[in-house]
Amino acid sequence: MMRTVPDLGVYIHFPYCRKLCPYCDFAVAVAHPEPPHEVYLAAVLAELAARAPAVLAGGAPALRSIYFGGGTPSWWRPDCLAAVVEAVITTLAPGTRAAALEITLEANPSDCTPASLAGWRAAGINRVSIGVQSLDDGELRVLGRDHRHGDGAAAIAAARAAGLRSVSGDAILGAPRPGRATSPAPALADLGCDHVSAYELTIEARTAFGKRTAAGRMVPRDEDELAALYLATDEAMRARGFEHYEISSYARPGHRAVHNSLYWSGGDFLGLGAGAASFLSTPDAADGGGVRTLNTRRARAYLAAPTAAGSEHRHEPAAEVARDRLWLGLRTSDGVDAALVGAAGADAALAGLAEAGLVELARGRWRPTLRGFLFSDQIARRVVAG
Repeated sequence: MMRTVPDLGVYIHFPYCRKLCPYCDFAVAVAHPEPPHEVYLAAVLAELAARAPAVLAGGAPALRSIYFGGGTPSWWRPDCLAAVVEAVITTLAPGTRAAALEITLEANPSDCTPASLAGWRAAGINRVSIGVQSLDDGELRVLGRDHRHGDGAAAIAAARAAGLRSVSGDAILGAPRPGRATSPAPALADLGCDHVSAYELTIEARTAFGKRTAAGRMVPRDEDELAALYLATDEAMRARGFEHYEISSYARPGHRAVHNSLYWSGGDFLGLGAGAASFLSTPDAADGGGVRTLNTRRARAYLAAPTAAGSEHRHEPAAEVARDRLWLGLRTSDGVDAALVGAAGADAALAGLAEAGLVELARGRWRPTLRGFLFSDQIARRVVAG
């Protein structure tokens, strides 16, 4: 039976970093002096060829985006990036122009030189997400970043001058240091970013920050202070003409992240590389639903067997997929169609969340309130529980 294929995004994980940030819990590996550019490229292309039949089983998908994340994908040579872009389009959507897609590269500020930006544009990159994180040198030192505040501003200016379609900046809220916490997000907007992702710092147990916290050598920010910072960020970004369209995401009109929006709206995504995740829907199968795969996090293991990378592989029944789409959709200002609530068996949960002031029903859609954005974890738990 043919599978009806929804919009598709392709994520490529480049795990290599020059150093490990103390808060990072992603699938990363430190490489010296250079990452294995060609070897990793060959592995990703081999995985793409092996995974393509499953993606194409119901016909060519509607490819919308390509996203290079990491790690530090801006460390990967531009010719390698170009080879991946060409292979993805040729394999999954032949005839598609790269310019018709959103093609994003996560970039360290120190990598955003005019020469690199020109190389990225030639490779098909039309959007960069710059890991500025903070514009305060004290915070940057605490966060273990290898750049200073001037580098972040210079990177944004260089990206703007390069003529990219969209420039995004990442900001971390609540770095653990003495003094009152301030938000870098409004300054990133003032420097010319079209899109800002403002993430509250999360302390993960197996990171350096997690170990320092467990040992009593680091004290995270107070939750009330972080909530006030979040609300202040929302107010400042709205005043600058940005829409707060997802819990941590702000965009000028026309600059929402297409790739990330696929995740939140329940689209299909193919993940390539170490630690990458995939979801392919199977609505025409007997029980509907979809298939999730997760690649090994270890770069060496991935390189040894890239065509067998989807080591964790499981089918999700339609009801579980509906619940996933529900709580992910409730991360966004668009919310979800009310019909999805019934399909997910979550009518009682949504009624309780509405009574608590976390969601509201308007014009046939359930949407989170600003208070709901603050308590997104509670919304997810209630929805998943049914």
